[in-house]
Amino acid sequence: MKSQNILHFIFVMLFPLISIQYSAQTIEQQTLEHLKQIKAISADADEKTVERYNKQLDEAWKFFDAKKLSVLPILRRELSLELQREQPNNMLLLDIGYYLRLQGSTADKELSKAALFKLNPAAEIVYVNQQQFFEFAYSVAADQDPRVLPFLDKAFLRQKMTAYVPQHALGLNETLVCVFLYGIHGEASEAHLRNLLKEKALARKILEILSWIGTPDSVPDVKAAMFADRSYETFNRGTTFMMKVGGPAGRGVMLALTPKDFDTQSQDYLERIRPQIDATSYVVLRKEFSIGGDFAAPKKDEVKKGLGKMYENYGEGFIDPRAILDSHLPRIFLINELLRIRPRLFHRLSDEGLSDVLATNSILNALYYREK
Repeated sequence: MKSQNILHFIFVMLFPLISIQYSAQTIEQQTLEHLKQIKAISADADEKTVERYNKQLDEAWKFFDAKKLSVLPILRRELSLELQREQPNNMLLLDIGYYLRLQGSTADKELSKAALFKLNPAAEIVYVNQQQFFEFAYSVAADQDPRVLPFLDKAFLRQKMTAYVPQHALGLNETLVCVFLYGIHGEASEAHLRNLLKEKALARKILEILSWIGTPDSVPDVKAAMFADRSYETFNRGTTFMMKVGGPAGRGVMLALTPKDFDTQSQDYLERIRPQIDATSYVVLRKEFSIGGDFAAPKKDEVKKGLGKMYENYGEGFIDPRAILDSHLPRIFLINELLRIRPRLFHRLSDEGLSDVLATNSILNALYYREK
């Protein structure tokens, strides 16, 4: 009887340890099975197979979330091993890299960046999953890591990628995808992009992006791009930049143009808009904000406080443009504050965020014309 009691005691004591070890082995096996399924996802699948893939991906993330403490070390290990391969699996880099990115820890963010930069953007499986690819890149671009700019060039500027924001029913064409990616990265994007304007194949797309995130600093390069091509498509985009974000320097370029230097369509377009270009001034631009009745300009401190809140809240609580334009704060101070705020507006992946960028650019352009 005593020996039976001893065996029973040993079993009772060891059973939890055996269960824990068995459970850990099971979680690892299940995790590896999910990763195996992710690796097996193919780009050339029929509709029924795609449905199965989507179900597998959903189940994998649900499992990862449910067993996060045990699963994360396995995912980090397996992703690190994949990164060491000469030809890593792009679907694993995309899906697990993005999953780790969402965990928030600094170490996971760095590992996920490595996965993003290792991805082959031209791979068919990446193109098929361009929605997730955009969301992954958008998240990383917000870090303002200088390594992201060459990657964005390769993955999005030189390729056609689109995206959709379901919560806002907002479709992003290939230009708006780049606007959000380069925009959220910050002010370094403008100088980087204008240096690429010399590439005619990229010029039109870059001009469209710069019309959202540009400043008068890019006027000389935009002018050079317009003269390098001289087609209506480039002329039209260059004109939009000059008059929307180019300030007096952009207007000066447009006024100095010789129409015969461009094609017939550009000449006709310039003739139609020439009166508008001639008339552009601070007074005219300020009148665009006059709708809404009488307005009493707030005190300087109130405007400063409002701009500070806009920066802190990523543009939420957008203050009345007239408060900015009619304030007696120095012009250069207001311009610098708005340029500091503008990249933060792109953190709001929505049509409202885009509308606030347009409004900010209109205020900036008016300020460029204000004397002091």
